[in-house]
Amino acid sequence: MNDNQYIYQAMFLLDNGEVREQGFNAVREWVKSTLEKHGATVKVLRLWGERPLAYPIQGRARATYLLGYIQGTEKTVSATKHEMYLLGPVFRNMFLKEEEIPAEELALGIEEIKDEDVEVLDDTPVAEVLFEDDDEPEAKEEQASEGEASEEGAESSEEETKKPAEGEGEAPAEAAAATTETEEA
Repeated sequence: MNDNQYIYQAMFLLDNGEVREQGFNAVREWVKSTLEKHGATVKVLRLWGERPLAYPIQGRARATYLLGYIQGTEKTVSATKHEMYLLGPVFRNMFLKEEEIPAEELALGIEEIKDEDVEVLDDTPVAEVLFEDDDEPEAKEEQASEGEASEEGAESSEEETKKPAEGEGEAPAEAAAATTETEEA
């Protein structure tokens, strides 16, 4: 790895539980200090939003997204990623090399935001949701099987009452033969 300085766009997925517990500003400050500790110059670090994940990650269904633009070396990015995977509220991160920081992003800088303005939805772990839903289908299956049993009983009694009288519902040839037999008798 070389010591050339690059501009990176960075995305950090923050654990919603940590954001609720510590506050958004404290978590953002942890990300900023971790980046600076490893030699990055933080140009932009702002809330991108709280969103559902495309797929569950470590039992999480939602995350708070933090968007940043930093300047640093490849070693800076590697060391930062390593630390974030081991510690702290960031459970996923991504760094992309960029040519320059967009002017509108640079104007935002490290955006100040009140913790109470950051809405973090309840993130029930996916495993718990799956187990909760499993209880309901069993109850529905039991109710359905009880209902089927009572329907079967009702169908059999209906079949008995709907049985055709002799001569009715038979094939035309059989019906004709039955009519001939009764006429001869």
